[in-house]
Amino acid sequence: MKPLVAGLASLVAVCSGARADGSCPGLALETPTVQLAGIDDHGDPVLADGRRLRLFGLAPRQTESEIDRFATELLQWRDQDLRLVALAGPDRWGRLPARLLVELGPEDEPLDLAAVLLNAKAAWRLPDAANAPCDAALKAAEAALARPSRQEKSARQEKSAGVVDGHDVAALKLQAGRIVVLEGRVASVGERPQRSYLNFARRRGAGASIVVSRRLWREMQDAGWTAAALTGKRVRARGVLGGPDGLALELPSRTALELID
Repeated sequence: MKPLVAGLASLVAVCSGARADGSCPGLALETPTVQLAGIDDHGDPVLADGRRLRLFGLAPRQTESEIDRFATELLQWRDQDLRLVALAGPDRWGRLPARLLVELGPEDEPLDLAAVLLNAKAAWRLPDAANAPCDAALKAAEAALARPSRQEKSARQEKSAGVVDGHDVAALKLQAGRIVVLEGRVASVGERPQRSYLNFARRRGAGASIVVSRRLWREMQDAGWTAAALTGKRVRARGVLGGPDGLALELPSRTALELID
C-alpha cells in the first residue's frame, strides 16, 4: 500500500458512504483499469493511453507552484493500477471529466484520488453543479481530514493561504479572473428577478459580492438560507472572481457556499 494512504481511513468511509446510495458513480464490473503516465503543461493528469483527465471536483492549477504541488502528490500514483470512472464526455479542451479510484484491498472500499489530493493540500476543491452527489462526497471528504492539534487549529484561525478577504478591495482586484476561496461577512442581500447578491459591503465597490442565480437562490431559500437569515453571517464561497470591477463571485452551485458562523 502506498505511504500516502496511511491515516486516510476516515476518507475511505466518506467515499464509500457516497457510493452506497448509488447516486455518485463508482466501481462497476465494466470499470476499466488504467495507469497514470504523468501530467500535461496545464497540470492535468495524462493516462498511459494518452487520454487527458479533469479530476472531478478539483480546481484547475493556476500557478507554477500549484502545478508543482499537484504533480508531486499525483505522480506518486504513476504506473499503479487505478480504476477510471468517466462522468461525462470530453470537454472542449479534450479532457475527460472523471474520478480515479484507488483500490486499497479486497475488503476495503476504493478511495477517490481527488480526496487524497485534497487531504495532502495538493489541490483546491471547486464545486461542480453538473454532479451534485459527487460534489457532496468530496466536500464531506475534505471535512473528514484529521483533526488539527491545538497549535495547528490556532494557526488556521489566522488568514489561510488562498483565502481572500471579501472586504479587502485591493487584494480582491489582484485575484480578478482567478478561482478563489472568498470569505467575509454579509452586510446586505439584494434580491433581483434573475439574480441575488450577497454583499460584503453596503456601499458599491467597497467589498465583494456573491452572485446567486435565480435557480440557486430558490434552492437556498428552500433550505432556509433567506436574506434575513444570511445578513450578518460570515460565509465562505468558492468560484471565479470577476465582474466589471473584479469584485463579483458567481456561485457555481449551492455547495460552493458555506456558513462559518
